[in-house]
Amino acid sequence: MDDTIRKMVDLGVGLMSFSREKITESAKQWAEKRKLTPEQTRALIEELVARGEQGRTELQNNIQDQVQKALERLGLREQTAGLEHQLASIREAVTRLAARVEVLESKLGQPEPREESATTTSDTTQS
Repeated sequence: MDDTIRKMVDLGVGLMSFSREKITESAKQWAEKRKLTPEQTRALIEELVARGEQGRTELQNNIQDQVQKALERLGLREQTAGLEHQLASIREAVTRLAARVEVLESKLGQPEPREESATTTSDTTQS
């Protein structure tokens, strides 16, 4: 599998380095040698660029598939989903707690703490 990924990456690097400008330049030179009309040259360039884009898209999809398969084999994909769920729950809890603190502060008549104080307070509570 490592060899397959390496080949796909090498192919991708090759496709990316052969940019639209190089394709256009090469196609124009080839068209001059074969005496193509400007319309035929333009059509050739568009076809080559389209093929390059298609190849790039296919390469990206293949790499994504291989990465997803590797993550699944290692069990990291499920772990990531679990962590994302936990993070969302923590964010919701923080939002609820911040709202409660705001209500309590308003009942006590205390002004809202400045940003520096909030950071210091959260730093000490996390330690």
